[in-house]
Amino acid sequence: MDNNLKNLFLHADGDSFFVACELSVRPELRGKPVIVGGDRGIAVAMSPEAKKLGVTRGMPVFQIKKLYPSVVILPHNFELYNDIKERMHQILLSYVGILEGYSIDECFALVEPSEIKYFGGEEKFMTELKNEIEKTLHVTYSLGLARTKALAKQASKLEKPGGVVILLTKDDEIRALKSTPIDDIWGIGRQTVPGLQRLGMKNAYDFVKYEDEVIEKRFSRPLLVLKKELSGENIMEVENNIDPRDQKSIQSTATFHPATTDQKIIWREIAENAESACENARALHLVSNKVSFFVKTSEYKYHIDEVRLSFYTTDPGMILSALEQKFSKLLPKRQRIRSTGVILHNLTKEESVPLDLFGKQEKIFKNNIIEETADKIRAKFGSDAIKRVSSLKKKTK
Repeated sequence: MDNNLKNLFLHADGDSFFVACELSVRPELRGKPVIVGGDRGIAVAMSPEAKKLGVTRGMPVFQIKKLYPSVVILPHNFELYNDIKERMHQILLSYVGILEGYSIDECFALVEPSEIKYFGGEEKFMTELKNEIEKTLHVTYSLGLARTKALAKQASKLEKPGGVVILLTKDDEIRALKSTPIDDIWGIGRQTVPGLQRLGMKNAYDFVKYEDEVIEKRFSRPLLVLKKELSGENIMEVENNIDPRDQKSIQSTATFHPATTDQKIIWREIAENAESACENARALHLVSNKVSFFVKTSEYKYHIDEVRLSFYTTDPGMILSALEQKFSKLLPKRQRIRSTGVILHNLTKEESVPLDLFGKQEKIFKNNIIEETADKIRAKFGSDAIKRVSSLKKKTK
């Protein structure tokens, strides 16, 4: 990593997003030609198999049925798409601190040097992120990492689907710009492209090398900003527009070394994840009534289960009591575990939770004062100042 580098920019772009979301809950359709858009009468998103048959975006459904009867036609399911989007944001927020939701299937993030260093470099950071996205959400994103926002956006386009492109040097950037046609540059509209082509520009590198004065004189101001961004000059910022109280899930995951089959160690890690997720939820005054937890083996295989609670809470003790009943059945026999995770679902603002007739929910909220006091102690003296016994490591005092 370049020691002079202050920040990097990440762009994540969902691959055939609507179809990918559908396949994540309908695995039996994988490998088949599938489109989404049946409720609108046109193809809005297509699987690679549908594209190979000849289905194009905007093609009428009646025509698809006639020409390609093997195509599976699905209606939109925006509740599912938004759920996966929010879970994707939550994964990213466990890696970075600043996130910008750009659209339902795209987002930007600001990656600080300390975050890169924690993972041991840019490649390991991106590989770990890619693996977690795919294993957790069962969809793929194309990822780009670069010195500016515009370069990150272009990088994510270069190796779709499911690619990871990192642009850190000037040579990296030049190769990326030369492989990007002038009509495929983010931020350049269709009406602007002919004017650039008349000036002899064929790709993004031609655009970047052109004189600033000509671009500024003949085109709008934003085009000059884009040109400078693609040249490596950081102008555009990541807008931190994600309201943390709007998220529907919070997760805490951890990888540990070495991988182990020791149930005590694995449960300790799950307990620590539960504490962390609950602490994050309490900070936002959010509560949950559905919790899932997982273990990941050394072979990157996931084993997942969930519990539904009859009340809303962020008390890790209550949650762990519910998870413990399913813990032993979750563990695969004789397989080493390398990471664990706990996810709080159905997040609801505390003030929006309806109280029951017998006062049980209100009592749970009042008892939360113990956990809130522990949060204040950790905030003052450090995250390890106070913990539940179940999450203590042997060397912790």
